[in-house]
Amino acid sequence: MNTIPSSEILKINNVSLGYNKVIYSQITASASSGEMIAIAGANGMGKSTLLRSISGILRYHNGEIIISGKKVEEYTPKELASEISFVPSQSPRAKNFSLLSMVSMGCYNRSNWLGQITNQDRELIMETLHKVGLGGMENRDSSQLSDGEFQRAAIARSLVQQSRIILLDEPTAFLDISNRITITKLLKEIAIKENKCIIFSTHDLLQAFKLCNKMWIMGYDNFFEGDPDSLAESGAFDKMFKNSGLKFDKNLFTYL
Repeated sequence: MNTIPSSEILKINNVSLGYNKVIYSQITASASSGEMIAIAGANGMGKSTLLRSISGILRYHNGEIIISGKKVEEYTPKELASEISFVPSQSPRAKNFSLLSMVSMGCYNRSNWLGQITNQDRELIMETLHKVGLGGMENRDSSQLSDGEFQRAAIARSLVQQSRIILLDEPTAFLDISNRITITKLLKEIAIKENKCIIFSTHDLLQAFKLCNKMWIMGYDNFFEGDPDSLAESGAFDKMFKNSGLKFDKNLFTYL
């Protein structure tokens, strides 16, 4: 049995990713409670595949993904739901589906066979809606929410699941600048105040630099893990794009 320090809840050991064939290999990383981690890399490198492999949605080829001392594939779906929640880049919208009903889906691992939630869970949902800035909107048609509101609702749904790790696939990709900042700051607040481990993929290097404890960079020939400043100093960001000639300027948070 692999042992994990008390604060370290996720360990990835030499993992290879892919569907029918390996698309990325030799990933070794870790994550702890209270950390906010951004995954960066070129399009098609495997960021979404990595998140889905950690969440148990996809099987990985080699290595091991260990959550709280146990391999991800050894969990039952209900057990895994207490450890990990996953927010896709675009959650489907259903018409005539209230915000309350949408968020209550995060309680599926605790509800009965009819999908009924307890009064305690209903209180948790209402508190969480206020926490993400959607208080008083529980009866709104979720399909009519703005993009920023809907993304906050998706985060609320993952919070009521009460998992220790929250994975998000490009949570700000389709949002305007104001909502990008709001969502990213909300995630940081959740990591700190609720001691959650937040891991998300992103192309917004500026926000990652400002708010993340750690970054995982899926370079074209190597995987890198570390705090943003150390990664910039080591030249890890220059390895994100193959044969591009681009150099990362950490003062401008962009490539030149």
